[in-house]
Amino acid sequence: MTVAMSTPETPCPLPDLAHEDLFAPGPQRESFESHILPAYIPRCRWFAGKARDPQRFSVQDVIPVSPAPDAARLVLIDVEYADKSTETYLLPLQILRGPAARELAANQPNAVLAQSADGVLCDAIHDQAFRDALFTLMAGEVTRGGEHGSLTGQTGPALGLIKDTPASRALAVEQSNSSIVYGDQIFLKLYRRLEHGMNPDAEILRFLSGRHFASAPPFAGAIEHRSPRGECCVLALATGLVPHQSDAWSFTLGELKRWFENLLLGKTEAAGKIESESLARAAQLGTRTGEMHRALAEETTDPDFAAEPLTSADGKALAESIRASLRQVHELIGKKRTTLPPEIQELADQFVAHERALRQRTDSLGTAVNAIKTRTHGDYHLGQVLETGGDFVIIDFEGEPLRSLATRREKRSPLRDVAGMLRSFDYAAHAALEAHAEYRPTLSTYAEQWSAKAQLAFLDAWLVATEGAPFRSTVHAEEDHLLEAFLLEKALYEIVYEINNRPPWLPIPLRGVLRLLEND
Repeated sequence: MTVAMSTPETPCPLPDLAHEDLFAPGPQRESFESHILPAYIPRCRWFAGKARDPQRFSVQDVIPVSPAPDAARLVLIDVEYADKSTETYLLPLQILRGPAARELAANQPNAVLAQSADGVLCDAIHDQAFRDALFTLMAGEVTRGGEHGSLTGQTGPALGLIKDTPASRALAVEQSNSSIVYGDQIFLKLYRRLEHGMNPDAEILRFLSGRHFASAPPFAGAIEHRSPRGECCVLALATGLVPHQSDAWSFTLGELKRWFENLLLGKTEAAGKIESESLARAAQLGTRTGEMHRALAEETTDPDFAAEPLTSADGKALAESIRASLRQVHELIGKKRTTLPPEIQELADQFVAHERALRQRTDSLGTAVNAIKTRTHGDYHLGQVLETGGDFVIIDFEGEPLRSLATRREKRSPLRDVAGMLRSFDYAAHAALEAHAEYRPTLSTYAEQWSAKAQLAFLDAWLVATEGAPFRSTVHAEEDHLLEAFLLEKALYEIVYEINNRPPWLPIPLRGVLRLLEND
């Protein structure tokens, strides 16, 4: 079928039905699947299949969040694409009528799926009663049955201390997940794209909380869905709310902006102080990162977290990943070179000229490293860290969202996380130049120098914090080679992204790769 796209100004008509009629199987369900869902889901920010030609939307399960007749429903939606593959999404739905419906339609038009003269069918995250019911379900460890599966609430220590349901609000920022804040105590993440299996975000936070790791949010609770076949997936994760100023990306950009401004004004002493403080914070983050990796490597009998040796197979898989990325980058540069500005063409040509040397660097990765692999963060960069006004807290342990759940749960060398953060510092240094684009020729050298210093400060602190850890190799050359391989892997991924989406930013990862060759 052809998916009909709608706009918030023209929602589908809402039948004049009670909750149980609209969500029950039958003609209304068929209309819901064939008209309302195709018009609504493709325009949602959290829908990942916009470019994949969705063909069919069908309800997998419907579960009321409370015993109330008009309770919101958690609806699991299967989306089938032209290639017959499917994805499952979570859609919390509520019918509002009267003043509440009019207010929501006026203030949150993007949340409206269908509308009548006096009612709306809406994303229930904007409904206070729904948010209260979610909290009660978790806090009471309630199990609720649906058409096919069931919901079960789980409570962690942070949630068990709260007696009454706090006032709540849905956060306005909508990305791949949705977020709810309860008072000043609990942060809840509602997952939109679902996969069967243990969610690494919930899994790792529960593990770290059990080891009293203070630099990650404490596990507070979760809501799981279990299918009739016993398959389980996490629908929501609650953590203790971490008071913070911003994420570390925004914080770093702000510090660099102040540094650049003082440099341009000739205030050398003030600029030097800002630089020193920013490098001290980079080192502090390196320490916290090392502490996280130590906590994840603590001895355990849990097979999902028990450390394993790094093998030659791990090295061969990394080498093949890099070779595949090199082939992809070579092909993209060949196709798009003439569309790039001359200065970026020159960098691309340098990359191509050194491609053989880069391939040769991967040849020795098939040798086993005398170290172990553990669970890691999996998608580590400055945006995954909160700046709390003097310290850092690490968040979002989901892993790279476009990878499968099984891949995101794989054990790896913690050096992969280190490489991700080192590349993030390089990006921050150059992104900060955007606020002073007219002074780029003057400031770019400073940005390059700060990037190198921040990376070194972070890495040195991480090395100190992890000295003697079992995931560290006793052979420094092995460790250096492995870190370099992860840096190359990450930079190649960035090149592919930038050449397809942000060509003006392509010099950042291209120079990152070329610097690896200069460091020999």
